[in-house]
Amino acid sequence: MKINKDYLEIIKAAKAGGETTKKYFGKSLKIEGKSMPADFRTKADLESEKVILKILKKAFPKYNIISEEAGETQNGSEYTFVIDPLDGTNNFVLGIPYFSVAIGLVKNDKIIFGAVYNPILDNIYYAEKGKGAYLNGKKIKVNKEGNIKQSTVSVVVSYYEEVARDMMFGAELYKKDAKRVLFNWSVILDFCLMASGKTEALIIKDLPLHDFIAGKIIAKEAGAYITDFNGNPEKSEKNNRFLISNGTKIHQEILQIIKK
Repeated sequence: MKINKDYLEIIKAAKAGGETTKKYFGKSLKIEGKSMPADFRTKADLESEKVILKILKKAFPKYNIISEEAGETQNGSEYTFVIDPLDGTNNFVLGIPYFSVAIGLVKNDKIIFGAVYNPILDNIYYAEKGKGAYLNGKKIKVNKEGNIKQSTVSVVVSYYEEVARDMMFGAELYKKDAKRVLFNWSVILDFCLMASGKTEALIIKDLPLHDFIAGKIIAKEAGAYITDFNGNPEKSEKNNRFLISNGTKIHQEILQIIKK
């Protein structure tokens, strides 16, 4: 796939942010609290964001920006960057190499591009609306596994949800004999796992935009199927409560669990 030169700048920014986080990985970092004990940031988050914003603001000075740490910058543009400079901060602090940098580009209410970089594996995922999803330049697709007993499902809810909600979804999936339920806490990479055909579904509930925009377009362009919790098509791609799967019969089975 030949990439639009503007989108190459976005990939460049994601990689630059990832290389910045990598410098801090494995080191002892001061934790700065945010909304609650489970929600925090480190110097790695802030430095990654600084590098990303420098590149994007130079290349796209008139675009709006929504970034996890810096907040919103509104310039009256129809284009908005949605940035997570370090998705999976808790994993990062614990020394678990499952985290990423994510940048999504939205035109009005439509996601048109997403880039996700895993700096530890040097994996860059990206997708342009209508042109498929790619990992390191090679096209990726969701799998066609239709047996819940052979399926792996990720569950991610917001900080403000009771932890019991996660556990409830997991318990009900195991009652269905699901192979594995993941609580990885780097949701953007969970989208990429599914887009690569490694897992089968994600349950997403009440997340902020930066936690899913980039991953959502990558999974969707890889062939993923998305509905709201009632099984209806989404009215907006900014919807933050949805089920996304490989589109086989497991989608309906998981919806039945969600509706309980």
